[in-house]
Amino acid sequence: METALEWAGSSAVQAHTVLALSGLTSLYITIARPTIKLAADGSHTCPPASLYEAGTSPALSPVGMCLFRFAMAVYIFGMGATQYMRMGTYVFKFYTIWNWWLLGLYFTLAATASALCVLAESRANAKSRAASSAAGANGSNQPAATSPTANGTASGDVTKAGTAAPSSLQRATPLSRTCHALFMINSSTVIIVDAVCWGLLYPMLARGPQTPETQRIIKRLLLTFTSYNQHGLNALYVFADLFLNRHRLAFHATGPLGLWSMAYAVWAHVWHAKSGKWLYPFLDTSKPWAPVAYFGLYMVHWIAFGLVALLYRVKARIYGGGGNGSGGGGGKPHLVAAVASGAAAGQGKGKTE
Repeated sequence: METALEWAGSSAVQAHTVLALSGLTSLYITIARPTIKLAADGSHTCPPASLYEAGTSPALSPVGMCLFRFAMAVYIFGMGATQYMRMGTYVFKFYTIWNWWLLGLYFTLAATASALCVLAESRANAKSRAASSAAGANGSNQPAATSPTANGTASGDVTKAGTAAPSSLQRATPLSRTCHALFMINSSTVIIVDAVCWGLLYPMLARGPQTPETQRIIKRLLLTFTSYNQHGLNALYVFADLFLNRHRLAFHATGPLGLWSMAYAVWAHVWHAKSGKWLYPFLDTSKPWAPVAYFGLYMVHWIAFGLVALLYRVKARIYGGGGNGSGGGGGKPHLVAAVASGAAAGQGKGKTE
């Protein structure tokens, strides 16, 4: 009995218990409120991640949004490839690098979604011009324009001209839902990576025993131009996209977010079992404060997601101020409605109206 109590009271068992419970919670949220696909009964349990929402912007044209995202994807993958050629597979041990490449994947898929929106709107405009020409040849004075549909207007799938987006863009697709899921994960993980790096990891390494390996990590992985991108400017890249895109805030994205971090936690334990070393000092389950550290890391995910939710509120206020002010103009009102409705949807239960 005493042995069992001693075993249950060990920091390693308690830390792993916290890890298991956080993983089960994330798995439950992911299954109960799926982000990438519909529920088994066909009900919408997440915001309608249509191609229009995934690929367009209330501030930039689809072409501008595509170019911005494509440039970010090239920059991120280019820097990642350069880092890999310089340091080898060693860098893929770290959570930062996992998230850096995940960020590049998001911008790649989001640029693809924007490119599809450019093509769809080009085709729709070509058909509209052809119909207008045909109507003119027949002596009709009525232009052949597409009117906003109830579905398009309600969901925010409206172009800057106030007309409904092409029907091909109003559908939810695996690409659009994946873009939405990846964006919600990245928008939280950049906060986690940056806060943990400079608020926890760097102080622990700088104040701990200065072994050659510790000094190498600090000089080669933290205090470099690449590190400043991966532990600071990464947030700028994601939040620039946040204030430009139409992705809606979705509470249930905390599920995939938790599972993503859980996947790395499993990898970190595999690495420790193989090498006998922990990738990060705060993952060491032999320390007496390990249960608190693991619980704190779990709570950091919720705090980060809460900060993203606050940024969505700021976004809604910015677009709302622009639309209500004297200098709004340029079709702002319907854009404000789209952004505000997205923020409101995320602040609620996350279900489709």
